[in-house]
Amino acid sequence: MEECYKLIERQMYAEALRNLTQILKKEIKNPQLETIFLIQHILSQSQRYKNLQIKILEIIKQDENEEDIDDDKYFNLVLDLINLYIDQNNIQQAKSWSRQLKKYAQGIKYNEPLLYLIENLDNMLAYKQKSVDLKEQFETYERLSELEKKTKYFEQDGMPAYLIPTRWFNKWKSYVTDTSIELPNENFNMEKEIEVLENLFNVSSDLDIEEQITAPGPINGFQLIQIQSALDLDPFGPKSYTNYILKDNIREGSDFILVGHKIFEYFKNIYGGFEIKRLIVEHSQTHQKYVDLVPRIIQFIILPIEEKFRWRIITANSSDLVLDLCKKMNRILKLNNEIRWWKFNDFQSQEDFIQKFKRRELYKQVSAKVLDKTIMIEEINFTSSDLFICEIRYGRDWQISEIDKKKQSTFKKKMNISDVPKIMNDSRKGVTGLQNLGNTCFMNAALQCLSNTYELTEYMVSNEFYQHLNCENPLGTKGVLATAYAELMKIMWYGNNSAVSAYDLKRVIGKFAPQFYGYGQQDSHEFLSYLLDGLHEDLNKVLNKPFVNEIEITNETDFEASRIFWNNYILRNQSKIQQLMVGQYKSTLICPNCHRVSKTFDPYMSLSLPIPSYTLIQLSLYFIYQNGKIPLKIQLNLTSDQDANFIGQELSQALNIEQDQMNFILLKDHLIRERIKKKQNVKWIQEHEGQLFVFQIEKEFHQLSDDQIHVDFYYCNKTDRSNYNEQILTFPRQFVLEKKNKIIDIYFKIYQQFKHHLILIIQELADQLLNEGVNLEEYCQGVPETLEEFIEEIKLFKVELYKLLYRGKPLDYLNQDPIENFNTKILSINVVLNPIFGRSEIYNMKFQRCKDFNIEQNRQLRKGEYTLEDCLRSFAKEETLGKGNEWYCNKCKQHVQATKQMEIYRAPQLLIIHLKRFRSGNNRISNYGGFFYSGASQKITTMVHFPKNLNLNPFVLSKVNDNDSIDYHYELYGVDNHFGGLGGGHYTACAYNSLINKWVDYNDSSARITSTDVESEAAYVLFYRRIDSQKCSLGR
Repeated sequence: MEECYKLIERQMYAEALRNLTQILKKEIKNPQLETIFLIQHILSQSQRYKNLQIKILEIIKQDENEEDIDDDKYFNLVLDLINLYIDQNNIQQAKSWSRQLKKYAQGIKYNEPLLYLIENLDNMLAYKQKSVDLKEQFETYERLSELEKKTKYFEQDGMPAYLIPTRWFNKWKSYVTDTSIELPNENFNMEKEIEVLENLFNVSSDLDIEEQITAPGPINGFQLIQIQSALDLDPFGPKSYTNYILKDNIREGSDFILVGHKIFEYFKNIYGGFEIKRLIVEHSQTHQKYVDLVPRIIQFIILPIEEKFRWRIITANSSDLVLDLCKKMNRILKLNNEIRWWKFNDFQSQEDFIQKFKRRELYKQVSAKVLDKTIMIEEINFTSSDLFICEIRYGRDWQISEIDKKKQSTFKKKMNISDVPKIMNDSRKGVTGLQNLGNTCFMNAALQCLSNTYELTEYMVSNEFYQHLNCENPLGTKGVLATAYAELMKIMWYGNNSAVSAYDLKRVIGKFAPQFYGYGQQDSHEFLSYLLDGLHEDLNKVLNKPFVNEIEITNETDFEASRIFWNNYILRNQSKIQQLMVGQYKSTLICPNCHRVSKTFDPYMSLSLPIPSYTLIQLSLYFIYQNGKIPLKIQLNLTSDQDANFIGQELSQALNIEQDQMNFILLKDHLIRERIKKKQNVKWIQEHEGQLFVFQIEKEFHQLSDDQIHVDFYYCNKTDRSNYNEQILTFPRQFVLEKKNKIIDIYFKIYQQFKHHLILIIQELADQLLNEGVNLEEYCQGVPETLEEFIEEIKLFKVELYKLLYRGKPLDYLNQDPIENFNTKILSINVVLNPIFGRSEIYNMKFQRCKDFNIEQNRQLRKGEYTLEDCLRSFAKEETLGKGNEWYCNKCKQHVQATKQMEIYRAPQLLIIHLKRFRSGNNRISNYGGFFYSGASQKITTMVHFPKNLNLNPFVLSKVNDNDSIDYHYELYGVDNHFGGLGGGHYTACAYNSLINKWVDYNDSSARITSTDVESEAAYVLFYRRIDSQKCSLGR
């Protein structure tokens, strides 16, 4: 099971699922909660496989008399199951499992939070949907949305914001506009593992390319929350929104949307639901308005001691006062007593107190301070590892008092700098996870690598840094950033909690760098760059930066020129960061006209290296058969230089279909955007709008002869709301005709494909469609092969199955004119179905179904792989500046496309290498559902092999040309990884802990000892230490 956790942490879902399936087969009669939990965690990453998830979750067994069980894990799994039933509008099954959950909760001590949620769940499930005209719903929503914009609703401090699951909103929009939901492309590459599970549970593998249109059901806010039974409930109605905790890693847009009060109440009045509410608050320093999505979780114990030792948690908004916490505890405990909150001065004092507390030893004084009731929660420097004391006054006297610590300097107190801690037996020594505060994996990964930069960590935790705090530097944060970072390092290395929170550091960074404020996913390297620059300025020993003149290099050697630039830099910048991490570039520009050479030597804190050109692209496509077979969803691993012809070869080999019988099409909203030529490469396909479809056809479009015509036809459903406009139901189908063919041949070719769908529902509609006496079994035997057979078969029907329209005008099948009279190479036909085919019949005809198909060779690595040396050579390669990026030559007095070369002149003691995996695309804006995202970048997933021992000597000019005495050999000690794509990616880190001499795998809250194999395609930022560095002395 340990191996499965590691695989999941590295997002190697296929391998993890394969192992877990084998474990589940052995446990099938008595499945373990942990096995199901991990399988569900993997499957829930996808919007598909819902039936499989249900089957697996239904086998959950839990004995309420069993000891040492994880009640929260059990409840969250059953809640997942209930949510899946609700999503499928199976309310009865949802109610049944809710009853089981309630029965189980009634046997648990401290069950108030669980029963509270179950009560709300039952109320939601009991709500009867109101009948409101669909068009009216959509118009009302648009009107209220416009009102929100006009009144600047989300810029009003104190107003409520409601979280609606994106899934529910898209279903509602589909329902009221009668448009299908396109399922997003997913690149999990675990089709074979899914198939094994589906066979184990006897679940059909058919999927829909688009979902059926159904009523959305209640607004199921339970999809967004996690259950924590230790949470104390606030009985005050207006504060009930603090009685649940959001799931980790949910994101605005992909998981939920934010709406104002009127929109939510309108929806809830019609559909019912469980509200997830948060407040719009104003940042105390920047005055920026934002939705406080993630309230602070406060962990505490109560004094006097409760009968049973118990850690409690409550939540509070960052803008709440300590006084609000006092009022809240009085409400929870049904008291009206005076309360004060204590925070320990340091972790050692906290641990000493806890041990005494558990032994119920008497105590009178604590190394802690009472929190001022007028300060805001966001102003308190605390993490998830902090334990507070909630002291309740009974009678005249308080129970505890503060130990007087006069030794601490006033400056240290002002800056909240704690004493230097000591390594204890149970200290985590850096093997400490960082909690995800809402899409903060980018921050956590960078911090873990920086934490294991022991040269900097020693400097911070020893409090040596505070002697160099530059609180007057206008480019810094007045020392606040450095102090917050030091305190975080202390609890990560000397505390004993397996995971802590970097909330205070994030709050400080958000204050001074608004781009990192809030809970959106950010770039880990950009965050690291800001953090290092901020620490540098906070610790800059130059109190008054002198003005330096711009340098113009004439005849100086590289050695002389680099010294001039470096001395200029040192005049303004001297810090621990500069000593450890700053190197120097050489940049050379040559004018193509006058051949003037310009050289500059600029500092850098990280090397940003390009990845050579051939990149791996994961491409998904749908293959549509012409003979009615179920369409296939296929995932391909391709290189950017491969083309549609190569894809055709792969498909031809796997499906046994000739390449010249395939059309490559990009579809968007069912309509054809591009007809792709075989020479178009994969990069071109990816950058153009639409989903790739490959159609089996008589002859490829671009190879049609002069006497052939290509036909696209679209199944349409004429509805009352569409008036004269036909509603396109699904993606088009295709075939080829000769120009001499007639309109009846179009009817015939369409019928050949339509019959495969009609057979699925013919039994239910036989009385309405077929003449009396028609043998249904014989009718379903096959498809007419000739026009004559079609004419005879169509006589079996008492009604016209469909009408054909071309450019809005009906086509008469009795018309004997040849179709060449249309004078076009492409005919686009609308197939308007008979109104007999209602919504349920259309769905049951399964126009949208598909199934996953795995091409074995796609499991192999067919791509260019590179080494770090390749990237270093690519970095130093000479290039010509492009248009729009010209350089001004002050000799020619004009902007020119100069030749440019970047090289490393000197390298620092600690070398940070950034692999440029994200690059600009075509600035195209795409949309999914009601949400828009930028298509301006793409991720390069090419494997870059990087050594544990790096010889940089051949790439450092000072070494190559100027006899530099330093040996630029480095050892790897950290890797910041990025898994997944642009929008839904995830960051983890691997770092070498020099105190325990082991590699540690960090994934948010998880920190595990791992193997020395840390190389992967996900590597994004690499951390190297020069071999002449001093050895680690942390904690010694």
